[in-house]
Amino acid sequence: ILLILGLASVSSWSLAAAKVKDSGLQYPSTKDFSFGYWLNGWRKSPEDTSPDILCFESGYYGFMLDVADLTKARFGLINDDIDYRQALKSGKQRLSALPSAELTIALKVNDRVYLAVSCAAGTSRKVRRLQDARMWESGRLVQHFDLLDLKFEDEEGNSPGCFGTLDLLAWPDSLTLTAEVAAPAAWNDAELSVSLKSGPLACREQKRVIGTWKQGERQHVTLTYDMRKGLRPDEQVVVRVATPDKQTFPVTFEKKKNCMVVRVRNLKRAWKRGYRDIRNYDEFDIAVENRGGKGRTVPFLLDFTRVANVTGLCPILCDEDGVPTGIPVQLSKNWHNLEIGAYLRAYALLPAPPGKSVYRLRIAYGFYGTLPSASHAQLSLVGYGGNGRWDQLAIGCWGETFCLNMDMSCREFAITDVRALMLRNGLDGEKWNWTDAAWGGDWLGVNDAEGHKLTFSGLKTAYMAHGPCMTEARYHGFYGSHREVGLRATVRTLRTDDYARTFHTIDYTFGDELAIAQGWLFKMGGGRLLTPRIAYGNGAGVIAQHEVPRRLKRGELFVDKVPLSGDGPWWIAFPGSTPLGRGDWGTGSRALIIRSYLGSFGGKAVEAPTISMPVHRVQADGRLDLNLLLVPPPGVGGFKPGDQLAMDLEWVTLPRTADDYYGPNEAFRKHLADNPRSWKTVYREAAGNDLKVKVTGGTVLKRYPIIVQAEADNMTVEIEGGVGFAPIRFEGLRSATEYTLQQRVGDKLISLDQSVHGNDFWQTDYDPRTSTYKMSFNLPLDGKEASTWVLERR
Repeated sequence: ILLILGLASVSSWSLAAAKVKDSGLQYPSTKDFSFGYWLNGWRKSPEDTSPDILCFESGYYGFMLDVADLTKARFGLINDDIDYRQALKSGKQRLSALPSAELTIALKVNDRVYLAVSCAAGTSRKVRRLQDARMWESGRLVQHFDLLDLKFEDEEGNSPGCFGTLDLLAWPDSLTLTAEVAAPAAWNDAELSVSLKSGPLACREQKRVIGTWKQGERQHVTLTYDMRKGLRPDEQVVVRVATPDKQTFPVTFEKKKNCMVVRVRNLKRAWKRGYRDIRNYDEFDIAVENRGGKGRTVPFLLDFTRVANVTGLCPILCDEDGVPTGIPVQLSKNWHNLEIGAYLRAYALLPAPPGKSVYRLRIAYGFYGTLPSASHAQLSLVGYGGNGRWDQLAIGCWGETFCLNMDMSCREFAITDVRALMLRNGLDGEKWNWTDAAWGGDWLGVNDAEGHKLTFSGLKTAYMAHGPCMTEARYHGFYGSHREVGLRATVRTLRTDDYARTFHTIDYTFGDELAIAQGWLFKMGGGRLLTPRIAYGNGAGVIAQHEVPRRLKRGELFVDKVPLSGDGPWWIAFPGSTPLGRGDWGTGSRALIIRSYLGSFGGKAVEAPTISMPVHRVQADGRLDLNLLLVPPPGVGGFKPGDQLAMDLEWVTLPRTADDYYGPNEAFRKHLADNPRSWKTVYREAAGNDLKVKVTGGTVLKRYPIIVQAEADNMTVEIEGGVGFAPIRFEGLRSATEYTLQQRVGDKLISLDQSVHGNDFWQTDYDPRTSTYKMSFNLPLDGKEASTWVLERR
């Protein structure tokens, strides 16, 4: 397929991993990013009358739209030198100077002109009104929303009675708007148009329906504004997609997506899909032929239905030999829309130097190499409800591991579904399926003066790494419509075969005075898990353990503001937990590890956490479950401007007995057999992964997960301790292909090799700001009191 494409990047680097001949390949640029978010938040209190403004922000432009008044927008180019991470931290600063713009969606019927003035999300005052502004895809490259039920009016306020939708899709350097209208009756010679004007930036598209526009028939018009129209090259590009076994799929340019699209339907496999032990990959060879004389990028979408298992998958762009390139692929998916079915929408900007380049898009499911893969996806809720941002983490592909409700479109809590890894209901229980490990939790829980819980406002999400060895997503924004509390958070999970760990690094900065009579700094719990015993401790061991009596009432505090003594890491366990219902599912126990904690409340430094445990639910027989709250220390009744808190937390879900665990980690299985339903399992993780790390040739940025900044081509990492597979990431590397990780055993260096299908046990991520690479591995540390690892550049 020959098409004229209009997107190119600006910074150059040598893509050795893709084995291209042109060293001036134009990819990736620091500007190749975008965000989609609500300036004043998705969920608001009834008293909050701030406008509902949808924001698109990229390296090239900004766009803001008040859904209550579609005729007025703000739109313009952004000329700065800010990359993805810096833009995340900038808040609304980059959009504050955007000029006013005129957005006109016009319908002409019988010589009368009707304009789209609002939509369902802009006319309702319900708390969940923004579910009618649906988020389909939102990640590093592409933002895709639609606004339902456009309200058309003429100058006198008359309506044509039609149903309309505005679809908005943003790439880093283009904005595409598609208006679609269904005629309520037969219309003759009608016209639909969309225009956008902001100073010298102007464009318009129209569609005239000659003859009869039939009742119920849908017509649409698509408008695209390319931010670098003047830089558009005129060379031709051919893109072909096939599987290694020669199944071919047509590639077409779609105006509504403004990219090359391959729609994969009914892929034939030699292995079975579904909830099972999946150790194979779906793979697609993408051939890009650039017949022009300059390097550029090609915007590309793999729209893939009937994936092998949608609850856990990670797309990885490799060279033709399956070597990861580090080029980001956006992981957006959905399994809730029955009409469409479960699907993956994987967006990428494909480097296209002059000549032909071949890539392999590899999709990992259950395993990546010898270990279950890790993934952090943006999961669309369209078809389920809420329709805001929902991030879903998985280890393997056997259901959700951890879910973040970051728009709070479904509930008022940030943490929802939490599940265990490789768990079954006893020896005869079902493997490779969904599990349970209680439900829910939250980050900050504070009310405003009217008693309403503060929810997120202006929250931006940066997907730094979707997986498959270690994921990373960053969240920056605020709590409250008045930006009462600043929030910075990073969430990670890892590739492993023993149990699920979700790492939270959270920073709060308080700007207003707030009471916290019944609030929390972090919450674990919310239902479905009875907790007959609790235990908590520190790095030296257990501090206390208690049987939970049956005489307590709902809301009563079993543990009331108890400071955790000693040195960290501190930990809280719920040994002996039993499920409420779901007898066919394997049910795990939850625990929280606090690896660091530093706060300042009222000018006083606090270096250790304080916990409370209220009763969440009481059964008829008196059995109950407790929630865990991290709370301010005794004597602190609220927050003052300038108060701060920074903490590193690790949420783990664990099997209760060896019979419930069907994974291959024998060291872990032996521990469970020796210590069933014990707090010692939590302490093993807390103390065992309190790693001591020393690096020669680099700097330790973080001890667990281990993050190392390279300062030389060769590095030696000495580690004391370790449980399971510890994630390690090397940053600042000068190549994607020239490094080998080895373990020093005696006087020998033994290369780490966890591959199954070739080149499938490490992760690469490219950093366009520094033109360097990050490589992530998972180190087998069980049984090693100390180990030495060497990263060598060949």
